[in-house]
Amino acid sequence: MKNDFKGKDLKGHDFSKQNLSQADLSGSNLFDVKLKDADLVGANLSGCDMTHCDLRGADLTKASLRGARLWGADIRGTILSECDLSDADLWNAKLFNVKLWHANLTGTKSITRSSFSNGHKYFPRIHINESGPAAAEESYRDLKQLFLTSGLYNDAGWASFSEKVMERLVMKKKGDLNYFPSLLMNVLCGYGEKPYRIVFSAVFTILAFAYGYMMTGGAEYTMGANYTMNLVDYIYFSTITFTTVGFGDFLPKAYPLFRAMAAAEAFLGVFLSGLFIFTLARKYSAR
Repeated sequence: MKNDFKGKDLKGHDFSKQNLSQADLSGSNLFDVKLKDADLVGANLSGCDMTHCDLRGADLTKASLRGARLWGADIRGTILSECDLSDADLWNAKLFNVKLWHANLTGTKSITRSSFSNGHKYFPRIHINESGPAAAEESYRDLKQLFLTSGLYNDAGWASFSEKVMERLVMKKKGDLNYFPSLLMNVLCGYGEKPYRIVFSAVFTILAFAYGYMMTGGAEYTMGANYTMNLVDYIYFSTITFTTVGFGDFLPKAYPLFRAMAAAEAFLGVFLSGLFIFTLARKYSAR
């Protein structure tokens, strides 16, 4: 079969699992066409109307979709590696689990974070194909740049976080010791994209130290020698130590261990407070 359909009206045709490698379909009407699991490696689909096209599982490696209209197209699980998507319009397209390695996204329109959702009501997942962490890292970086160019800063934050997660997986695979600091930054603040994690980390730190002080009897009330401290007092002492307020009504007992605990908590408080301010500034200011 000669794979030359340039400018043809192919509306509603079923090309599922067909070999259309290197086919010239430029300018064709592919409205509602079924291309599920089709081989479209190197195919020319530039300028096509692919509205509601079913491309699930298709291989579009090195294909050209320059200026194509893909409104509402189902592209889930599709291979778009080294694909030219410049100036293509993907309004309401479904891109969950696609491979985007080295895809040209210059001027690509209507892609948002939600484009990569699986659409599940109860178990939503949002990501591209991550079977190769190194390739996924590059792809998320490209998406981040696209979102920043489009002014979609929250979506760029999602792509940036996902990029760092993939970077960490690459470190783990290589045995890079930077994996552990990266993991810590993920837990503490989601690589600067999840400020609420710092709040949880701060609360956990305060409660953990309060428990430690209570179990060891490491703090004392300075206003009365016979005063017996309770849990609330230890939480209060831990809080003012964490925030480095230090009113003086409660102090660590004059032993090296307890003073070291208080100093460590104060250091963590300063560190997490600074990290929180940095993360908020990063998250809610234009990048």
